Amino acid sequence: MKLATDLAGSFTANPNYLQIRARINFLIDRYLSIPTLSGHIADLPSQFTNPHQRPWEPIDWQAISPDQIIGVDPEMFAMIVAGATEIEAPIRQYSQESWGYMQALHPQMAYFMGGEQHPDGSLKKAGIWEKEERQHAPAFSKIYYHLTGSKIQPKPNTVLGYQPSDDTMADLYQHTVSRISTEWGAVSVYLWLMAHSTGALQQAIAQPLQDEVNHLSKFWGFSRWAFPTPFWQQCNDVSKYLFDIIRHQKQERTHGQDLIQKSIAADELVHGIEVIFVFTRIIVRFREWQPELSNSFLHHLLGSELALAA
Repeated sequence: MKLATDLAGSFTANPNYLQIRARINFLIDRYLSIPTLSGHIADLPSQFTNPHQRPWEPIDWQAISPDQIIGVDPEMFAMIVAGATEIEAPIRQYSQESWGYMQALHPQMAYFMGGEQHPDGSLKKAGIWEKEERQHAPAFSKIYYHLTGSKIQPKPNTVLGYQPSDDTMADLYQHTVSRISTEWGAVSVYLWLMAHSTGALQQAIAQPLQDEVNHLSKFWGFSRWAFPTPFWQQCNDVSKYLFDIIRHQKQERTHGQDLIQKSIAADELVHGIEVIFVFTRIIVRFREWQPELSNSFLHHLLGSELALAA
């Protein structure tokens, strides 16, 4: 019997662990192929000179229903959607935090992230990153409503804001690591949600996923250009930052902060293993992408590293 297919390949109503792994791998090959990742970082120079927002494909909101959830308890799926809603806010504070760390060392990247500001610090024009990211929380809120019939009341995350030290380069590196870790986490969770969904529900999640892959690729490529940190050292730094967030989840007590912990501590341990598998597969894919990020390629896109410290 021929299996039905969707954005994650073939599926059944009750997939086993190996089938979900196959769907995750299919999604990674679809949305995180080497040419796709390279295309995202290659797009940065044009974003500096001619900013343009990635258009979303139309979403049939009314077609979203709980029966499009596969292989996981609908309540758990909805809980993670609620967490995604909270993770995606407050975007304005996130973008201005990035602007603060980048403005002195790389004004173009600061512009991409946080746009332009008036002399008094108020926003003059939003950056492309902010314009794309601010679509995500409303989208997940709508998804949650169509799955549960209830409106979510998200509690946005706390943003520390720009907190400079005497070492602006170290500040920028740490901030870049933090951005990579949050984008990496978002991509991983959204891939997992897509592996466990189909139809209009899956297609809706695919829109913020593609934004996050785009942003993760840009940040990763920028970091490989700007800093001489060895690949595995940067992976370690990103992982430590992400695990620090997880360790502090209990203090926040929100859906968004509890996202990874609750998924791992769910009744079925297999879902936690799936989440870990997604995180690992993304790092493997970025390791495969690493040879493409040669000094000549990155210098061609972003200029000499010395320009960063100028």
